[in-house]
Amino acid sequence: MLLKSDFKKVEEFKRILDTSKSIVLTTHHNPDGDAVGSILGLYHALKSKGYPVVAVTPNGFPDFLSWMPCSDEVIRYSDQKIIAVERILNADIVICLDFNGFKRTEEMGEYLMQSKGKKILIDHHPNPENHFDLQFSFTEVSSTCELVYELLSASFANDSVTTDSAICLFVGIMTDTGSFSYACSRGRTFQVAGELIAKGVNVEKVQGLVYNNFSAERMRLMGFSLNEKMKVLPEYKTAYISLTKEELKRFKNKMGDTEGFVNLPLAIKGIVFSVLFVEHDSFVKVSLRSRGSFPVNEISQKHFNGGGHMNAAGGKAFMSLSQVENFFEEILKSYSTILNKS
Repeated sequence: MLLKSDFKKVEEFKRILDTSKSIVLTTHHNPDGDAVGSILGLYHALKSKGYPVVAVTPNGFPDFLSWMPCSDEVIRYSDQKIIAVERILNADIVICLDFNGFKRTEEMGEYLMQSKGKKILIDHHPNPENHFDLQFSFTEVSSTCELVYELLSASFANDSVTTDSAICLFVGIMTDTGSFSYACSRGRTFQVAGELIAKGVNVEKVQGLVYNNFSAERMRLMGFSLNEKMKVLPEYKTAYISLTKEELKRFKNKMGDTEGFVNLPLAIKGIVFSVLFVEHDSFVKVSLRSRGSFPVNEISQKHFNGGGHMNAAGGKAFMSLSQVENFFEEILKSYSTILNKS
C-alpha cells in the first residue's frame, strides 16, 4: 500500500490525468518483463477509464513477452521514430515506468527532455533523477508493476484493473522476482499477486508463455554458456559468463535469448556474485547479480557506467570483451574481503 504521506501525490496524479488530452506511457531501452508489464498494465487500466493513452518504447521486446494483451499497439521508437517523437513532444503527460533517468531510454531520451508535458515517474530503482514533476519512487517494492497496482488501487479504488491489466502486472512481478524466488520478502507482494490472480490471471498459462516459450537454439546457447563460457572464481565467490558476437550469431541469437543467464551461476554452492558480459558492436553489455548484501549496483555505477538495485544491476563497458574480462578480474581483488564475508 502507498504510504499515507503519498495520498496528496495520488490526488495530484489523478488531477493531472483528468485534465490531460494526451498521455504517453514509456519505459527503458530493451524492456524486460517488468517494463513491458508496467506500461501495458497501466495502459489497459487507463483505457478502461476512458483516458487518451498510448504506449511508446525505445525499441522492441522479446518474443516471450510479445503475447501480452495489446503488445501490438505499442509504438516502437526504433521502428516508428516519426510517430513516436510526435506523440512524446505533444503529450500533456509522459509517464515514465521502470527507469530512473532519461539516459535509460538511450536516443529517445532527448525527446523526453524536450517534451513540454508533465513528467511522472513510477519506478522502484534507487536514486531517481530530478527531471520529474511528480514521483512515485519506492525501492522496497518487488517491481514497478507492484507499484503500478498500488497506485491504481489508490487512484480508482481497484476497479480500473481489468483482467488484461492484471495479466500484464502479474508478468512484471513474476519476472522481476524470478518466479517469486528473490526480491519478494514483503508479504504485501504476495497479497498483490493474489489480488491480481483474483482478477483472472491464469498462473500456469502465464508461467508457460514466459518461461516455456524459447527456441531450441536458445537452449543450446544456454548449455554452451554454462559448459564452455562460465568461469568460476571460488576465491572471490564469483562466477561470470562472457559471450562474443560470433558465438551469439552461431546460436541464432534473438533479442531476449540471454535473459536470465546471469542468474544461473548463483545456483552454484558458495557463489554470491555473478556477471554476464555480452559483446555488441560498440560496447559490452554488463549484467550483475548477487545474493545477500553484496552491492552490485555500486560496482555497476563505479566501473560500468550503469546502476540498479543492490542485488541486480546493469551497465556498459566501452572496451573489447577480453579487456573487460581482465578489468573485471582485476577489480575483484579490491572486493575480496566483502565478497568472502557475504
